Amino acid sequence: MSFFDKFKAGVSDAGNKAKILVEVNKLKLQNSGKKSDINEQLLEIGKVVYGVAEAGQWPPDRESIQSYVAKIQELKFEIEQNQLQIANLTDEKVCRSCGNNSPINAKFCSHCGKTFEVIQVGEDQSADHLPLLEQPGSEDERK
Repeated sequence: MSFFDKFKAGVSDAGNKAKILVEVNKLKLQNSGKKSDINEQLLEIGKVVYGVAEAGQWPPDRESIQSYVAKIQELKFEIEQNQLQIANLTDEKVCRSCGNNSPINAKFCSHCGKTFEVIQVGEDQSADHLPLLEQPGSEDERK
């Protein structure tokens, strides 16, 4: 392989890594916006709760905050999906216990120390029925 072939391959690899980095940063920015949206929903719940308490009608009825709770759950799901995309792009897995990323071949979460369970897929089980995120194992499994 000549110098220019190696140089061309290196430039191509750098371009691919740059595309991945741009996509990861785009997803992280989306997550940041979604977390801000969650905080706005929580603020609205707080306003409803305060208004009910101030009016002496404690506790608030479920319907008054249900739409905010549903929106928060939707936003959390979208954040989880973005985290999965980031993990796929960077060859990492997400810990279900703390939400941090660890290398794909790690047996323990590098942040919280939880054990990642290995999920065995049988012949009668398809990959569609597997959990999307890594499941943390129990503390006893590490000992």
